[in-house]
Amino acid sequence: MDHETVRAQMKLALLAGKAILAKADSEGRDLTAAEQAEVENHLATANQLKGQLAQPSASASLSETLRALGDDIAKPSRAKTDAVHPRVKAAGGSDWGEKVIKATSDPDGYKGILAGGSVPLTIPLDPEPVRTGVPALVLRQLIPTVTGPSRFSYMRQTTRTNNADVVARGALKPTSVFTLTRVDDRTRTIAHLSEPISRQDLRDAPMLQRFLDMEMRLGVEMALEQQIINGSGSGENMTGIANVSGSQSQAWDTDILKTTRKAKTKLETLSFADGAAYVVHPNDWETIELLADNEAQYYLGGPVQTVDVSARRLWGMPVVSTTAQTAGVAHLVNFRLATELQLVEDIRFDWSENIYDPDAISEGVGATDFQRNMIRFRAEMDAGLKIFQPSAIVEIDLTA
Repeated sequence: MDHETVRAQMKLALLAGKAILAKADSEGRDLTAAEQAEVENHLATANQLKGQLAQPSASASLSETLRALGDDIAKPSRAKTDAVHPRVKAAGGSDWGEKVIKATSDPDGYKGILAGGSVPLTIPLDPEPVRTGVPALVLRQLIPTVTGPSRFSYMRQTTRTNNADVVARGALKPTSVFTLTRVDDRTRTIAHLSEPISRQDLRDAPMLQRFLDMEMRLGVEMALEQQIINGSGSGENMTGIANVSGSQSQAWDTDILKTTRKAKTKLETLSFADGAAYVVHPNDWETIELLADNEAQYYLGGPVQTVDVSARRLWGMPVVSTTAQTAGVAHLVNFRLATELQLVEDIRFDWSENIYDPDAISEGVGATDFQRNMIRFRAEMDAGLKIFQPSAIVEIDLTA
């Protein structure tokens, strides 16, 4: 089949599909299932014919053919595409017509990348991957993080009264109250040093430095968790979720499962539950995992797990088990909504030989680490905690 014949047949297929779209447009309705299937068949035919035009000259002729159908097909702008095919929509509001045109038009317009007969649909993609079965190992995994200066200001919501309602024409609209208070704060340095270690030991045991790196970074993370949860807000302490004003509380109610579930309700009534997580002490998490019914069947699966207990979820929400949390107390927090961690500097691992110890040799006889061929390591970070929405925090009493 020569190229002119192929182009003519392709034009007929596209015109037939366009005629069905135009008919639906003129009647102000969406395509029926049969009509949509017929349009897809015409577009599939056009795509197959396009594949036969492999030579560059054929592509140029194809461009002319498509442009002969009108600019709305050859080079559709977003505005024109909506005007030409307002009735062809995919699930989620995506413009199905525009995607089809992109898949079938030429390199001068959009480059087709789909196989013949394919119907592209646009589905929103969440940039944050969902990691199934992977527990949150540290609290910081749940908190959004930004970089910035050591001093910062933000607005904290102290009142949230939603009075939105239906209103008659000309009637006075209700007023909602969303009171915000400015908070001025600063970052804090969390750090620690190692004891002096001989250079010979570091040389002879290469894994020693990696071991220290891991241990000291973990130490900083644990201290950060203490501040996030229990920081008093005074001196060099951050204001933690346990001490911010405006948070909610859940009293003990019958048993630990019912109590933690009622805490979830407190967030659900404010539409804050989506994305929340429980923070519990390991002793309390042990109590939850060992809960059993009257037939000694564990609620969370027991030692022979029928559910993925290792993922640590309670009432469908992630659980962070940390010794930074006070035993007998838990928190349910929507960390993404309520908090943000501001970093000046993330955890940094350094070493030095320049430290002077006044009692290095003996009491009252000092020396530098350099003189003794010793090295000390330091791990530190500079971070500050923002709490935007205290009402997205529920403190739970787990004590009967």
